[in-house]
Amino acid sequence: MVYFIPTPIGNLDDITKRAFLALENVEIIFCEDTRVTKKLLNLLNIPLNKHFISMHSHNELKILSNLDINMLKTKECAYVSDAGMPGISDPGSKLIQFCQENEIPYTVLPGPSAFVTAYVASGFEGEFCFYMFLPHKGKERTDKLKEIMKSGKIAVLYESPHRIAKLIKEIQDIDSEREIFLAKEISKIHETYIKAKAKDIKLDNTKGEWVVIIDKTDKTKTLNLTYDEIIKLNLPLKEKSKLLAKISDKSQKEIYNSLLNNG
Repeated sequence: MVYFIPTPIGNLDDITKRAFLALENVEIIFCEDTRVTKKLLNLLNIPLNKHFISMHSHNELKILSNLDINMLKTKECAYVSDAGMPGISDPGSKLIQFCQENEIPYTVLPGPSAFVTAYVASGFEGEFCFYMFLPHKGKERTDKLKEIMKSGKIAVLYESPHRIAKLIKEIQDIDSEREIFLAKEISKIHETYIKAKAKDIKLDNTKGEWVVIIDKTDKTKTLNLTYDEIIKLNLPLKEKSKLLAKISDKSQKEIYNSLLNNG
């Protein structure tokens, strides 16, 4: 059995009872960083009488190619990333795929996750998409951010302390009026929440990993033309009648027929 175990993202007391017991009882722990995991176990007063295997994004394919499938089926094993939920912007997914392909029993324990905590703290409501990290630079980054901000859904993403100021500027350039929510150091002593329009965000301290939540577009602000101005637009009748119906008490069909009859 393989247990995928979420670990505290800040406050050590965020460890769940199930996660604690699993860490205490497993024989083998695959770790994103063995040093971080051993430190966590020491803080939890869990003995280090286990076999620790380093398994991170740079070596996981190599590790998987040499894994003893029978060992995973017969021994109690765990995967632990450095903080939070394995597989969420952290390694872990490839080991899950390996378990699925080889009929190895596994389970994922619920627990701390930064983007879920930040989304609830934001107070935004509605559908949202989680994009993890944006591309670091170039046209790929610019195009992705524009796509996100035009999606019509709340966007949740992660950003590093080195690029957070750049991201805020990029959001301001696209839509300075868009409301955003920022969270860092979640569940730690210096936990910080910021909620404001993009144009009003000023960061004095960029240290720490950031969760950035971008509110969806307010589509009610996109139509600022009068009825007569829309009539004069060079648009197909179907599109024109659809726009006119939004700002009048007439149906789209009624307007369409009127436009058709009046040439």
